[in-house]
Amino acid sequence: MGVTMSSRRTLAGVPDGGAALVLAVDAGAKARARLESMGIIPGIEVDVLNNGSGPLIVSVGEGRIMVERGVAARVLVA
Repeated sequence: MGVTMSSRRTLAGVPDGGAALVLAVDAGAKARARLESMGIIPGIEVDVLNNGSGPLIVSVGEGRIMVERGVAARVLVA
């Protein structure tokens, strides 16, 4: 059984204080390259510091970055 659009979990759905393992980035080449340059790659764990309105603030390794909500919705997580 495959993962459907409605059942997949994305970075945009992780609540404040939650952690997630990045599984894949389902985005265009430009957005994927931007995320990779910030350290958001499959296999990495990210911590969501703020998932209010507007962009998410996530912790990746030692850094904190902002991820636009639309882009975060393209990052598949477990």
